[in-house]
Amino acid sequence: MINSAKIPKAYSEVYSFINALGSSYISKIPVSVYNTIKKNRDENYNPMFNRDESIIKSNISKEGLALISAINLQYWCNNEDEKAKLKKIYIHNGNIEKQKYSSDNLFNNINKENICVDLMEYKQSFLQKIIRKIKKIFRL
Repeated sequence: MINSAKIPKAYSEVYSFINALGSSYISKIPVSVYNTIKKNRDENYNPMFNRDESIIKSNISKEGLALISAINLQYWCNNEDEKAKLKKIYIHNGNIEKQKYSSDNLFNNINKENICVDLMEYKQSFLQKIIRKIKKIFRL
């Protein structure tokens, strides 16, 4: 699930990442998309990316990585076979996330031996009994 408070930070990460890649990658993205990223980014947050370093090592957020993967699939990937392979991977990863957080599997990993349920006996006080009887009389 994407947290909307993290979106400006993700746009900043994507903007810095795209600029680190250079003009050949920027030119493949439509100007409107690039301007949207630029306009919606957090200008106080400017992460730095090294073109020679793996994106995995860069501590990029999940939201930023999702945006970069969408841009990669949509604009940078030219080979149709590669696009199909990426789509399969994205769908597979989405299914794993759904299974991980599904309501069916949510409580399967709980150790049932350590669950202790104490039952308490509820007793009404004398005053509560009187108040309840008075309320009962006035309802009739």
